[in-house]
Amino acid sequence: MYGFSYVIYMTFFKAFLSDEIGLDPVFVGRHLWGLLGFLSIFCGVIWGGISDRLGRKYGAALAYLTLALSYLIFALFHTLPAFYVSVFLFGLSAWSIPTIMAAAAGDYVGPRLAPAGLGFITLFFGIGQALGPAIAGRLADLTGSFVSSFILATSVSAVGIVGSLLLKKPAAEVSSGTETNP
Repeated sequence: MYGFSYVIYMTFFKAFLSDEIGLDPVFVGRHLWGLLGFLSIFCGVIWGGISDRLGRKYGAALAYLTLALSYLIFALFHTLPAFYVSVFLFGLSAWSIPTIMAAAAGDYVGPRLAPAGLGFITLFFGIGQALGPAIAGRLADLTGSFVSSFILATSVSAVGIVGSLLLKKPAAEVSSGTETNP
């Protein structure tokens, strides 16, 4: 869900703002994209801490919610302040799911198999990343607007929220009685 949805935002960000909304491409690149990139520097630490406190399940659900809001605001509210809010939300959560999934891989399969677990997750991330722009681009071609593509990203992130909330506790936590990362 993450690979599919985030890459739609990243791929069509500039085209939407410049071609469809009419913002100056230099402004989009320097100010909005630059701010997004700067904010994303901090998201791993932020979301790692959130998932350590709330647990992987709730941390991932909250991250998907934040990402979904960034896509929805981008799609529906075509004002500069709204674009800044979207960029702020996305920038602070851009790499949240990979951060949480890296920690979750260790939780679920242990430190020895964590790299293999993360590799398995990354396979599906890559499939989503390949399909997202193709499907969203086709949708934009059919509708004449990128708005539908960002609504699709929002919807897919909503599925990510539900999927995150359905995560079961890692077997090690269930058998040991610890519940630090539900």
